[in-house]
Amino acid sequence: MYFVLMKEGIFFGIAEEIEKQDKEISIERSHMGVRNSEVYQPWMGACSLLSVMEVNLEGENNKNISVISSPEAEAVSGAGCFIPDFKENSLKFVLPRFHLGVPAQMDMEMAVYQLSHTRIIRNAIKEAAANDSGIVYFAREGHLTQMQKAIYLTTRENLPTTMVSISHKVADNVYTREAFFASEPNLEGFSKKLHTLFLCDPVASGMQHTAMIEKLEEMGRLPEKIVVIAPMATKFGLRVIEKTCKEKGVEFEAGVAGVLLDTQPPLRYYSPYPKKEIQAADPELFSIVRGLFGDKLSQACIRCNWTGTFWGGDNFPMEASSDELESLGLSNEELLDICSNLTEQKAIDMGMVDKLIPFSTKLLLKR
Repeated sequence: MYFVLMKEGIFFGIAEEIEKQDKEISIERSHMGVRNSEVYQPWMGACSLLSVMEVNLEGENNKNISVISSPEAEAVSGAGCFIPDFKENSLKFVLPRFHLGVPAQMDMEMAVYQLSHTRIIRNAIKEAAANDSGIVYFAREGHLTQMQKAIYLTTRENLPTTMVSISHKVADNVYTREAFFASEPNLEGFSKKLHTLFLCDPVASGMQHTAMIEKLEEMGRLPEKIVVIAPMATKFGLRVIEKTCKEKGVEFEAGVAGVLLDTQPPLRYYSPYPKKEIQAADPELFSIVRGLFGDKLSQACIRCNWTGTFWGGDNFPMEASSDELESLGLSNEELLDICSNLTEQKAIDMGMVDKLIPFSTKLLLKR
């Protein structure tokens, strides 16, 4: 294996610009129903209800980002969810950092399927065809979005898809890292002239997405439009990617689950639940978790080791969570104790329980 190091690209200059900005975003809120595919109907029923927040990061009228709230979106990157507690024969509430493994993967898949029906993402999908568009999954989490499947279930269009091995390497800069490719991207089956590329992976600083855009330019394969599908995404990182696209003359859109996460300087790596309600697709759920956890959620990353919570089995993500929280003067036990205050009955009494029981829980309980 060989490593393709990126020459110092435009990320650092753009990120420095974004660091100096504190623009208020503009949003529009709405609700919608999504007809569930036959694949999901046995557990989800015929229709799912979503809260949708359309966003412009520059505070302008034209909205180009969809953020959704659904039980699945909140389970992945939002308020959290109820999961089965088979020992107690009940449901227990957990934050996304404690919603692990295959159940979390299933909920990510469902959230992306729901995102594909929102106005912004649906229109981007309608414009995309197999002969001029495609999907790029970043290793190791990008393919968990199952965006190719979501598009096929929505339109029966089978877009060419590839996996790109891009990651971080330790480097001597303010972010302590730089992007690198383990191998050159393989766009076999993709059109030479691309209309739309869906880039699928979580977004923290935006460094890897920026490197991918520069790589596409180097390869002579810049598309007319880039659509970032990022179930977990920070406001900062999306701003970096959008600015990169503008500099390259590429249209930018994005789909996000739950909330626009904050991200902590100077590394812009740890990405906690937002402090501001305007960044949450469901203000009611924002109020509930803020009431429960206060500022503790502003310190801890939404999922700690993002890859670990999906791929790392049962022990590793809990150990990583413990290490991170200990450095913040918190602990798994403390957060789980607070979680236990939101019982299923309390959620029922508040009229919130249906917003917090995701696909994976319904499947496991066959509810």
